[in-house]
Amino acid sequence: MFHNFGKVFAFSFHNQAGNKGYRLLTGVLGLILLAAPIAVMLLIAFFSTGGKEEEKAIEACGAKNIRIVSEYGTKPGDPSILNTLPEENYASINYSVSPDLDTALKAAASDEAGMVLRFYPEEEYVRADLLIPEGSSVQKKEAANYFDLISNYQGIYNMLLSGISESTLAELMPGNVYETYTEGGYQKGVTIDEDVSGRDVLVRDQVKGVLQMVIPYLTIMLFYFMILTYGNSIALSLVMEKESKLMDTMLVSVHPEALVFGKLLAAILAGLIQLFVWLAALIAGLGIGVKLTESLFPDYVSSLGIFLKYIGDLGIFQPVNIILAVLFMCFGFVMYASIAAVVGAMCANREEVASQSMIYVLPLVASFMLLMMGGGLSAGGAPAWMKFVPFTAALYMPGEMALGTSGLLMSVISLALLVVLTLVVVILAGKTYKMMSLYKGNKPNLMKVLKDLGRK
Repeated sequence: MFHNFGKVFAFSFHNQAGNKGYRLLTGVLGLILLAAPIAVMLLIAFFSTGGKEEEKAIEACGAKNIRIVSEYGTKPGDPSILNTLPEENYASINYSVSPDLDTALKAAASDEAGMVLRFYPEEEYVRADLLIPEGSSVQKKEAANYFDLISNYQGIYNMLLSGISESTLAELMPGNVYETYTEGGYQKGVTIDEDVSGRDVLVRDQVKGVLQMVIPYLTIMLFYFMILTYGNSIALSLVMEKESKLMDTMLVSVHPEALVFGKLLAAILAGLIQLFVWLAALIAGLGIGVKLTESLFPDYVSSLGIFLKYIGDLGIFQPVNIILAVLFMCFGFVMYASIAAVVGAMCANREEVASQSMIYVLPLVASFMLLMMGGGLSAGGAPAWMKFVPFTAALYMPGEMALGTSGLLMSVISLALLVVLTLVVVILAGKTYKMMSLYKGNKPNLMKVLKDLGRK
C-alpha cells in the first residue's frame, strides 16, 4: 500500500518547503518575531528609567508686581499662595488685589515691572486678560508666559477667585505623601517598595492575567490562518496529477493511498515547521529582551522578568502542559488538513477545488465563531463541552493547556477524541483519493462520495 511513499513525501516536501517564497516568509517573519519583543522591551525600559525628557520649567514672564482684579462679586483669597507653586521663575512675584480695573492700572503704573491680571466671566468659562501699563518694563512676549502658569494650575486660580482663605486653600491643595501596599503588606505596615516579594507577586499576577487573555486569542488566530493557508495548498496539490493527466502513468509505480499520504504529510510537516520556527523566534526574543533589559537598565523592574522568575509557582508553561499543547496543535492541524485532502481527492481540477472549499472551511469558521461567542478567546472562558468536540478543541486547547487552566484527565480525554477523529479523517482522505483517482464521471458531491465508500 505504501510502496514509494518515501519518494512521494520527499519530493512533495522539497516542493513545499524548498521554494523561495516559503523560506523568505518563514525567515522574515521569524526575524520580526525575534526582534520586535527585544526592541519593545528596551524602548519601554529606556523611557521608564530616564529616557523621558525632564519637564521644562515655565519661562519667566518678566513681572515683579502683579495686581489681580476679579469681577466675580467675591473678593479673591490671599494671592500670595501663588508663590508656593512649584515654579522657580514665579516664586518671588509680589501679588496684590485691587477692587477694580482702573484702580489697578493707576497703581501698576508706578510699580517696577508691573502688570494687571484681570479675571471676568465670559459665557460659560473664565477669561483672564493681562494688561501691561504704559512705562512698564515687562515685554509683551515675556508677559504671555504667564498664561502657561494659569493653564498648568487652573484649579488653584479657580479656588483663589472663589475667596477661599489661604489656610483653607493650602489644605485643599493635593499632598505628595502616599504609599502603595499589597493586601498582606498593608496589614503588616510594609509598603510595596519595602516588600519586594509582595511587589513581585502583584506584578506576576498582573502579567498572568494579561497572558490569560492574550495567549488563547493568539493561538486561535494563528491556527485559524494556518489552516486557511495550508488547507487550500493541500487540496490543490492533490489534483495536480489528475488535472495534468499524469495519474494513469503514476499509478503504475505509486499506490493512490501512498500518493495522498505523502503529499498530505509533506504539507503538514512544512506548516508545522513554519509554525514552530515562529514560536521559537518569539520565545527567544522575549528571553533575550529580558536579559538585555536587566543588563542595560538594572534600575528598571521588568514585569516579564518578574513573571519568568516566578513562573514555576503559577502552574503554567509546565513541561507536561507544553507537550499536551503541542500534541493538540499537531493533531488538530492534521485533522483540518486531512479534511482539505478529502476535498482535493474528490476534485478533478482547480475549479472544482474552489467550488468545494467550503467543505473544509465551514467547520473551521463554525468552530471559530462558536469559540468567539462562547468565551473561548480567554483562558477558561469556553464551556466544557467545547473541549470534547475535536473541531473546537483543536483551536482552543493549545492555549488552554499552555496556561494550565484545564485538568489533566479532561485534557487527555479531549486529546484522545481528537486523535481518533484525526485518524478517521486521514484514512477517509486516503480511501477517497484511491476511489476517485481514475474517476471520469460527473463532478461528485460529498454525500455521493461517502455513499460509494460505504458500498466498498
